[in-house]
Amino acid sequence: MFEVYCDSSFNEGEDSYIGCTVIRDGEQIHQSTTKIPDSPQNNLDCELAALNFAVTLTRIFSKGDQDVTIYNDSTEAVKVFQREKQEIEKKLPGLNINFEYIPREKVNQAIADSLSKKFPVFFLNVPTCEVESFSRREDILSDIAQNQRNILYLEKVEEKSTNKKTCYRLIIRTIDKILSDDRLYLIRKGGPGAQVKVAGEIRKDLSDPLVLSSLEAKGVRLENSYFLLTDETWGLRSTDNQTCSILPGSVRHRIICDEVDRSPQNLLRRAERFR
Repeated sequence: MFEVYCDSSFNEGEDSYIGCTVIRDGEQIHQSTTKIPDSPQNNLDCELAALNFAVTLTRIFSKGDQDVTIYNDSTEAVKVFQREKQEIEKKLPGLNINFEYIPREKVNQAIADSLSKKFPVFFLNVPTCEVESFSRREDILSDIAQNQRNILYLEKVEEKSTNKKTCYRLIIRTIDKILSDDRLYLIRKGGPGAQVKVAGEIRKDLSDPLVLSSLEAKGVRLENSYFLLTDETWGLRSTDNQTCSILPGSVRHRIICDEVDRSPQNLLRRAERFR
C-alpha cells in the first residue's frame, strides 16, 4: 500500500508551505516541508499546490507500486484532482491513483499538517494496533464483564481547555467502578495533532515505574486491558483500521470501538448483559 498525505498552510502576505509524508506498507519513507512558489492567493491555491506536489512525490517514490492513494483535508481541492485523475495517470503509466479526503485529525494527516507549519515531527512509525468493533463481539463483552478487565479512555475537560490548549482526563475503570480519574494532560494545539501528542504523553507515563506503582495501588491492572476509542481519540485511527495506542507496546491490550455510539456508556451497557 502506497499513500501520500499532504497539507498546506496559507499565510497571507508571507511564505506558504506544503507538508507531506509518504507511507509504504505502514512505514514512513519520506517527510518534507516545501515552500510554495510564487504567491498563492488563498487556501485553495495552497491545497492544490500540495496535491500537485504529492503527485510529484508519487512519481519519485512509487517504485514497484501500482495502487496509490493521495490524501488531503480539503474536499474542494480533492474534487479537482479526482476530475483530473485520468490525465494524471497518463503521465504516470502503470499507476492507479486515487485522491481521497481525510480529516486533519487522522494521525498521518496530522503529521502533514504539522510539517506544513514547519513543526518537526518526531512520532514517526509509532506502533499501531488493529481496532476491533465490540458491538457484536460476545467474547470481548463477556471478557470485560466477567473478568473485570480494565478499560482506558480519554475525556475532554472543557473547563480546563482553552483556545490554545486542550485538557484531557485519563479514565481507567472496570465495568463496576472507576479506578483512576485524576491524571490530566494539558496539550498545546498546533503542530502534531493534540490526540497524537496526548497519546504519546500517556504512553510515557504508563511506562514509568513510579506511575505504574501508583496506579497498581488503586487496583489498576493494565495487562489484558482495553483501550476504548471515543470521540476524543477517534483521530488516532489511520485509514487501514490501525490505531495509535495510549498504552505501551510492551503491555498486552486490545483497542476497541463502536462505529456509531462511541461513548463509554454504550460499552458498559452492552457488557452488562454478559455478567
